[in-house]
Amino acid sequence: MKRSGCRLILKVLFFNDMSLLPQPKSNRQEVLLTLIKNGKVSIEDYPYLSGFRTRVSELTLEHGLILKSKPVNAKNKFGRTITYVEHHLEENEIENAIAIYNSINNL
Repeated sequence: MKRSGCRLILKVLFFNDMSLLPQPKSNRQEVLLTLIKNGKVSIEDYPYLSGFRTRVSELTLEHGLILKSKPVNAKNKFGRTITYVEHHLEENEIENAIAIYNSINNL
Protein backbone atom coordinates (compact mmCIF):
# COMPACT_ATOMS: atom_id res chain seq x y z
CA MET A 1 0.00 0.00 0.00
CA LYS A 2 2.85 2.37 0.83
CA ARG A 3 4.42 1.99 -2.63
CA SER A 4 1.33 3.03 -4.53
CA GLY A 5 0.63 5.81 -2.03
CA CYS A 6 3.96 7.50 -2.73
CA ARG A 7 3.44 7.30 -6.49
CA LEU A 8 -0.11 8.64 -6.09
CA ILE A 9 1.09 11.63 -4.04
CA LEU A 10 3.72 12.38 -6.67
CA LYS A 11 1.14 12.22 -9.49
CA VAL A 12 -1.22 14.52 -7.59
CA LEU A 13 1.62 17.03 -7.17
CA PHE A 14 2.36 16.92 -10.90
CA PHE A 15 -1.23 17.32 -12.01
CA ASN A 16 -1.93 20.08 -9.50
CA ASP A 17 1.33 21.98 -9.99
CA MET A 18 3.17 21.31 -13.24
CA SER A 19 5.75 23.89 -12.20
CA LEU A 20 7.09 21.43 -9.60
CA LEU A 21 9.83 20.62 -12.12
CA PRO A 22 10.91 22.93 -14.93
CA GLN A 23 10.12 22.03 -18.55
CA PRO A 24 12.69 19.67 -20.09
CA LYS A 25 15.41 21.30 -22.16
CA SER A 26 16.87 18.11 -23.65
CA ASN A 27 15.88 14.63 -24.77
CA ARG A 28 17.61 13.21 -21.71
CA GLN A 29 15.45 15.33 -19.42
CA GLU A 30 12.32 14.47 -21.37
CA VAL A 31 12.95 10.73 -20.94
CA LEU A 32 13.72 11.23 -17.25
CA LEU A 33 10.57 13.31 -16.71
CA THR A 34 8.48 10.51 -18.22
CA LEU A 35 10.15 8.07 -15.83
CA ILE A 36 9.40 10.31 -12.85
CA LYS A 37 5.77 10.93 -13.84
CA ASN A 38 4.83 7.46 -15.09
CA GLY A 39 7.30 5.21 -13.29
CA LYS A 40 8.30 3.63 -16.60
CA VAL A 41 9.49 4.48 -20.10
CA SER A 42 10.06 2.57 -23.33
CA ILE A 43 10.69 3.09 -27.02
CA GLU A 44 6.90 3.00 -27.40
CA ASP A 45 6.82 6.38 -25.62
CA TYR A 46 9.46 7.87 -27.94
CA PRO A 47 9.31 6.22 -31.39
CA TYR A 48 10.59 9.46 -32.95
CA LEU A 49 13.69 9.64 -30.72
CA SER A 50 16.45 7.75 -32.55
CA GLY A 51 18.76 8.04 -29.52
CA PHE A 52 16.28 6.72 -26.95
CA ARG A 53 18.48 3.83 -25.78
CA THR A 54 21.45 6.19 -25.54
CA ARG A 55 19.46 8.58 -23.30
CA VAL A 56 18.55 5.68 -20.97
CA SER A 57 22.20 4.55 -20.90
CA GLU A 58 23.35 8.08 -20.06
CA LEU A 59 20.92 8.24 -17.15
CA THR A 60 22.17 4.96 -15.71
CA LEU A 61 25.90 5.18 -16.49
CA GLU A 62 26.63 8.91 -16.17
CA HIS A 63 24.10 9.83 -13.50
CA GLY A 64 23.85 6.58 -11.54
CA LEU A 65 20.08 6.19 -11.86
CA ILE A 66 18.98 2.65 -10.99
CA LEU A 67 16.35 1.26 -13.34
CA LYS A 68 14.76 -2.16 -13.59
CA SER A 69 14.33 -3.43 -17.15
CA LYS A 70 11.58 -5.76 -18.30
CA PRO A 71 11.14 -7.24 -21.77
CA VAL A 72 7.72 -6.66 -23.32
CA ASN A 73 6.24 -8.63 -26.22
CA ALA A 74 3.95 -6.89 -28.70
CA LYS A 75 2.78 -7.17 -32.30
CA ASN A 76 4.09 -4.84 -34.98
CA LYS A 77 1.94 -3.45 -37.79
CA PHE A 78 2.61 -6.60 -39.84
CA GLY A 79 1.36 -8.89 -37.08
CA ARG A 80 4.80 -10.19 -36.14
CA THR A 81 5.82 -10.54 -32.51
CA ILE A 82 8.46 -8.03 -31.41
CA THR A 83 10.21 -7.55 -28.09
CA TYR A 84 11.26 -4.23 -26.59
CA VAL A 85 12.45 -3.19 -23.14
CA GLU A 86 10.43 -1.22 -20.63
CA HIS A 87 12.53 0.63 -18.03
CA HIS A 88 11.00 1.01 -14.57
CA LEU A 89 11.90 3.57 -11.89
CA GLU A 90 11.67 2.08 -8.40
CA GLU A 91 9.90 4.06 -5.66
CA ASN A 92 13.13 4.49 -3.68
CA GLU A 93 14.81 6.12 -6.72
CA ILE A 94 12.25 8.91 -7.28
CA GLU A 95 14.07 11.49 -5.14
CA ASN A 96 17.36 10.63 -6.85
CA ALA A 97 15.68 10.97 -10.26
CA ILE A 98 14.32 14.41 -9.36
CA ALA A 99 17.77 15.52 -8.16
CA ILE A 100 19.30 14.28 -11.43
CA TYR A 101 16.58 16.07 -13.42
CA ASN A 102 17.36 19.34 -11.66
CA SER A 103 21.12 18.91 -12.07
CA ILE A 104 20.73 18.28 -15.82
CA ASN A 105 18.57 21.40 -16.02
CA ASN A 106 21.43 23.49 -14.61
CA LEU A 107 23.98 22.34 -17.22
